[in-house]
Amino acid sequence: MPIAPVAPAPVPRAPGRLPLLGHAPALLRDPLGFIGSLARVGGVVRISLGPRSVCVVTRPELVHTLLVALAHDCPRGAVQVTLRRAFGDGLLMSEGRAHRDRRRVLQPAFTARDMEHRIRAVERVTRERTARWREGQVLDVGGQMSRLALDIVTRVLFGSRLREESAAAFHRALPDLVRGQIVRSLLPHPAFALLPLPLNLRFESAVRALNRVVDQAVNGSGGPDSLLWLLRTARDPSTGRRLDEAAVRAEAITVLGAGTETVSTTLTWLFHELTRHPEIAGRLLAELDGLGDEPLTAPALGRLELLHRVLREVLRLHTPNAFLMRTATTRVRLGPYSVPAGTELLYSLTALHRDPERYARPLVFDPDRWVNGSGARDQGGERELFLPFGAGKHRCIGEGFAWMELAVVAATVLREWRPVPVAGARARERVWTTVQADGVAMAVTRRQGRPAPGPAAASSAATSSASASTSSQDQGGAG
Repeated sequence: MPIAPVAPAPVPRAPGRLPLLGHAPALLRDPLGFIGSLARVGGVVRISLGPRSVCVVTRPELVHTLLVALAHDCPRGAVQVTLRRAFGDGLLMSEGRAHRDRRRVLQPAFTARDMEHRIRAVERVTRERTARWREGQVLDVGGQMSRLALDIVTRVLFGSRLREESAAAFHRALPDLVRGQIVRSLLPHPAFALLPLPLNLRFESAVRALNRVVDQAVNGSGGPDSLLWLLRTARDPSTGRRLDEAAVRAEAITVLGAGTETVSTTLTWLFHELTRHPEIAGRLLAELDGLGDEPLTAPALGRLELLHRVLREVLRLHTPNAFLMRTATTRVRLGPYSVPAGTELLYSLTALHRDPERYARPLVFDPDRWVNGSGARDQGGERELFLPFGAGKHRCIGEGFAWMELAVVAATVLREWRPVPVAGARARERVWTTVQADGVAMAVTRRQGRPAPGPAAASSAATSSASASTSSQDQGGAG
């Protein structure tokens, strides 16, 4: 006898809906706490943002289905549309054939063939910036890592250097862009984005500032191994023509934004956790000392098992992508739920990776949870449970480069400097489209027996910031 198909379950509505406002106050008050609480209601839960209805996908296996099996039927939603309107149809914002063709153009820039060269380049840039540090200096970790990540992207991938004032403008503009991006995406009606509200004005100003920085970054050809060179010489698979300058700029802003914000945030949380867990930091320093004077290479990095577990745990507990969205263009089935066409679907990778049903003691920083498998209670579906770089056709194209960059920066810093907690420092999460680290501070002390950077690194650092020893940025740790 044939088995009758199971009827789809209705999508439940989240409790606590307020008249007119819906669930917007709860979402704004505690974004990750509110989203995390919805898992107890269902795998897909409907919330109201004023008159606007959004479905939140709360279970990792359903998010995996959304990103892989339903990628065609559920293209990117309001978060990416906001960026597309501001910066053009780059890889991060495009869909369909345009996305596929652009991914093919960019893919050679992120292959393993140049890995050893890039490891050395990332290490060199990191050494130049840390050469400015002084014994006992208290650092604004977020500022340090943001500037380092931007240096790495522009120099290692683009083969260019930004002027100091351009780098400063980039860092001033990025928070307003990130805040405006998520607020515009969740506004009750698109017309609100056209009003001369302070947040809208700051967002538009940030877009103009970032476009000026991109103009400088792409003002040149870069070296023959740079991403810029690749973009200017590659041909569009569909048309056979080279990319125009608008397309080059769209991809440049994609790489600059994504390659700076998420990496710097992850590195900031890394050093925060090491200052909070001196025993783990001590084990990690001992592992790095096991390399002796061996240079950082791909094989050497591969032997740093604890470092990779530490980075994995940072990406679990502090997954940068707090909110992402998709839109169903047709009726789709997500597990037992039937989702109508036109439904906006929101998910939080951060909340997924803090789900107590999936991870024991989810808010505890424990790199050893990764020793024997996926780190989750259910050891059988790691690809569906741990998604810091997404999944499916939109999986982050720079994932391999990002893992390398995180490992090289961490190893380079910790081989020379010991992070020390700062009394009274209070780290806070600021949740927008990413989970930003605010107020993270640490002191640094040079490790005994470790030599100071060579004269070439110190000279280069001095050239790029002539008065680092006396500037207010250096005194405050943000230079």
